[in-house]
Amino acid sequence: MVKTKDMNFYNNLNLRTNDPVESGEMIKETLKNTKVLKVTPEWYLGDLRLFYDKLVDYLGPVVNGGEDFTKGGVLTGERWLEIRYDDDIPDLAAYRHSKNAQPLHTDESYLTNPADIMLFYCVNKAPAGGATTFIDGQILVDYMKKNAPIMLDDLTSKSICYRKADEARTEKIIDIQDNGKITLNFNYYCIDPNETEENKKLNKEFFTFLQEYIAHSHLVERVYLNPGESVLWWDQYVLHGRTSYDAKKTNDRYIWKTGFKWVG
Repeated sequence: MVKTKDMNFYNNLNLRTNDPVESGEMIKETLKNTKVLKVTPEWYLGDLRLFYDKLVDYLGPVVNGGEDFTKGGVLTGERWLEIRYDDDIPDLAAYRHSKNAQPLHTDESYLTNPADIMLFYCVNKAPAGGATTFIDGQILVDYMKKNAPIMLDDLTSKSICYRKADEARTEKIIDIQDNGKITLNFNYYCIDPNETEENKKLNKEFFTFLQEYIAHSHLVERVYLNPGESVLWWDQYVLHGRTSYDAKKTNDRYIWKTGFKWVG
C-alpha cells in the first residue's frame, strides 16, 4: 500500500492514447498520490472490454470479485461484475441493478483477500443522475472530530465483522494508525448477523450519520462517467456510493467493475 499522507483526494487524467500499457503507466503513476482518479480517453478505444482487460492486467493482479446476487452474493470467480439497470429486477433486490441511490460504503468489507483498488468503466450513461459519490477518509475524520467525536471514538476502537455468503472479515470501521494513515471498512447491509447488539447499533448509527450529514453534502465528490470513461479508487481510503438516476429500460445505465492489488 502507498502512504496516504499528502495524497490528493481526487484527480482527473486525460488519456491521449488508446494503448492499454501506455495508459496503465500513466494511471499507476497518478494513483501513487491520488485516492480517486477519473480517466477520460481522448482517443477511440474500440472494444472496451478488450482495452480494459489489458489495462487491468498491466495495473496489477486482479481480484476476481464477480458475485451471483441470486445466491446471496456467492463469488463466481469472474473478473468483471456488472452494475446495470435491469427493469425486470425489483429495486430492493440488488443495488447494482436498481436506479436507487446507494449509501456510502467500501466494496471489499467482507472479503478475506480484498482488492486495493477498484475500477469502474462505463458502457452506457444514465439519461440523468447516477453519479458515483466519494468521501475521503481524512475529510470524514476531520468532520467527525468536530461534529461526532463520541461516535468517532467508538468507530476507531471497536472491530466489527462483515459477512457475505462464505466470506467474512473483521476490522475497525475507521482505523487511525500511529503514522496517521486512515483506512475504512464499512458496508451497513453486510454486518455479520452474529455480531453483538452493541456493534449492530454502532453500524446503524454510522449509517444514519452518513446518510443525514455526509452523503448529500458538499464534502462528497460526484463523478459522472460517459461511455468509455472510468474511475479508479483506493477502496480502504474512501467511502463511495451513488446518486439515484432516471432509467426507462434495461441497460439505460451500464457499468462494469473489477478490482486489483497494488504492486507499484
